[in-house]
Amino acid sequence: MGITVKDMLQLPSFRGAKVLTGNNNLHRTISSLSVLEVSNADYSSRIVHSIQEEWYAEEIVISSFYSIKDSVEKQCETIEYLHELGEVGLILYYVGIIIPEVADEVLQLAESKNFIIICMPENDFSLRYNEVIYEVMEAIVLNNQTINDNFVNEALEKVSLLPEHSRSVEITLKILSDRLKANVILTNTQLDIVNQVMWPRNSSLNVGYIIETYAPYLMNMTKGQAEPVSNCYVEYKSIHQKNGEALHLFLIKENSKLPAKTIDKISEVVQVAINLWGDKHNEVSEYALVKAIINDESEKMRRLAHFLHIDVSSIQMMWLVYIHDLSQEKQIREELEEHLFKYYKTAVIQTIDHCIIALMGNCSYKYNEYEIAAEYIDTTISAPLISEIVYAPRMRNTQDVRRMYRLVNSVGRKVHLMYEHRKLYTAAEMRSMKQAIELSEQGEEILEEWMSVIDPILGDPESIKTLITFLLDAKGNFDNCGKMLFVHKNTVKYRIRKISELIGYDVTVNSESYDVYIACMIYRLTHS
Repeated sequence: MGITVKDMLQLPSFRGAKVLTGNNNLHRTISSLSVLEVSNADYSSRIVHSIQEEWYAEEIVISSFYSIKDSVEKQCETIEYLHELGEVGLILYYVGIIIPEVADEVLQLAESKNFIIICMPENDFSLRYNEVIYEVMEAIVLNNQTINDNFVNEALEKVSLLPEHSRSVEITLKILSDRLKANVILTNTQLDIVNQVMWPRNSSLNVGYIIETYAPYLMNMTKGQAEPVSNCYVEYKSIHQKNGEALHLFLIKENSKLPAKTIDKISEVVQVAINLWGDKHNEVSEYALVKAIINDESEKMRRLAHFLHIDVSSIQMMWLVYIHDLSQEKQIREELEEHLFKYYKTAVIQTIDHCIIALMGNCSYKYNEYEIAAEYIDTTISAPLISEIVYAPRMRNTQDVRRMYRLVNSVGRKVHLMYEHRKLYTAAEMRSMKQAIELSEQGEEILEEWMSVIDPILGDPESIKTLITFLLDAKGNFDNCGKMLFVHKNTVKYRIRKISELIGYDVTVNSESYDVYIACMIYRLTHS
């Protein structure tokens, strides 16, 4: 299944290339290659997010950073962005010509994430992308001609190497579809599509009609052979869920047949994926719908939403309520439902692991929606049982829901290191926490740079405690800060004024306080 980065580097077109970062990852497999010259992360993310969210687990990217050659910050954003997509690494061209050198900040970030950067020979105008593209793709194609005996183990290993939140039946089907260059479809026993992954992804092939045409013959319900449809070759296998219910797996390849015994190998992989990540995969329930949204199972999500008559496009708000004790989950969820249905016409509330996920839309009244969350945490009898609540407004689509859920889980328990006296957090605060965590892990040089923001008061424990409590715990409120520090609010005002003079930032002004805010979070992370 593809070639390793180490083998790729032995190709003639890589002669003189240097591995700058990610040396520990050279065993990773490459099964596709892409060119990125729109390197502005904001713009390219809009392109990717306009289609079905993917995980590019075996892809390496070619670029010269031409469009961001003058911005080290944008280059770092691009590395971060590619890593989040699951890209294996970056083949960087024309160093010394387009960018003078690879910035230390870029190298440190890539190394911290085990992201591979391969630098092609520097100051060489004769280099051409097509030489690497041809040799790499030729090696991949030659290696993909057969389905070898290790196919099942290799495929499952690739899925198991993904982040936990990306391990799902749908992601497994996507990897298999990319490997086979074929459409992969799961249906129930009534031939209703449960999952479908198209090849190519934007294909308009009517796979539902093809399955209805071929299924009676493939399942031996009708003798003879089906009339060929659109030069398609169809293979079928039945697999079973843990509860014994059957699912039907179909492979549809256009214009050419699949290698012998492909369906047997693929069905083994899908069967294991169903056993590991597909509990009640065919279930129709709100729990299954929320699980499908979180796991990026788009076809399943659409099917369930249709059956349950839930308009997922109306979902604009999400609460994530993390609880200490699952034995109290029913009590907390019932109280939460009672509270939310006073304000929202649409509300789907389900528990996954230790998190109650509430997805809402169509707010009934002109309430300030943050105040609805604040009212709940202030009045609920379940407050001692709740670890944290994340308030996430303006969820434009299910991709936003999924990304926010993953972001919050990536912050994890570190939220309590940065915020010691709160339980309710906004989505914006979670993003800032994520940034602070990443900065705190980038080495001594970056840490020193951020600590320099508050360096004038680092030797004064009282000033540090006052500043951090004021910005993080009291959210800039003098009264609340005074109560937390057991001093009068005027004492807090005096201290904050002196601190602002010393560090050169007016921390009572939002436009000036952000860097100080991030520095305070990093301080708590590194001094807890």
